Amino acid sequence: MTNSTAAEDPTGIDSLSFEDAFRRLSEMAESLEDGGLTLAQATARYEEGMNLVGRCNRLLDEAELKITNLRDSFSPSSSDQERDQEWDPEV
Repeated sequence: MTNSTAAEDPTGIDSLSFEDAFRRLSEMAESLEDGGLTLAQATARYEEGMNLVGRCNRLLDEAELKITNLRDSFSPSSSDQERDQEWDPEV
């Protein structure tokens, strides 16, 4: 039996938390800045770095969507606001 997740993501990037992906991305950037890599090594690190950027962006998008949904679920709807305005005891 084969693990399809491992086949789809041999680097394991898709299973990283935001913090781990960001830490790894920082390490990639540092190694590229330090130099001393062959062209093949630099290209491979750049590719992995771009995959890490994608992972971080996906996780940030998911977090933003979750926060938006939570905010919307706890804020009064427009019909609630209209009803409250109609009932305003100060009027």
